[in-house]
Amino acid sequence: MKYTVKHLPSLSRDIHKIAEALVEYTDKARRLLKEMDEKLILLENTPFMWPVFQARPKYRKMVLEEHLLFYTVDAKEHIVWACRILYFKMDATRHIKD
Repeated sequence: MKYTVKHLPSLSRDIHKIAEALVEYTDKARRLLKEMDEKLILLENTPFMWPVFQARPKYRKMVLEEHLLFYTVDAKEHIVWACRILYFKMDATRHIKD
C-alpha cells in the first residue's frame, strides 16, 4: 500500500532556516534538498524503513547528510507526516514534541 507524504509547517520553517544558514554553500544546500526529496519519495513505499527515535517513539528519523529528518506514520490513513529537519548536533528531544 502506497503512503502519501505530507509536510507540516514546522518542516518548511526548518528548511528555510537551513537555507539561510547555507546561503554561502549552495552546492551543499542543493545536495541536502535533493537527498531529502529522494528519501521522502522512498517513504511512499517504505515508511517503516528508518528507525524509531527512542526519545520520542511516536517519531522515526532518517539521516540526511548532517541533518536528521523526523516523521510520523499514520498507518490507518496511509499518511507519512514529515515534521522536522534538524542539524544532527542539536538536542532533538528539545525540538521534537509528542
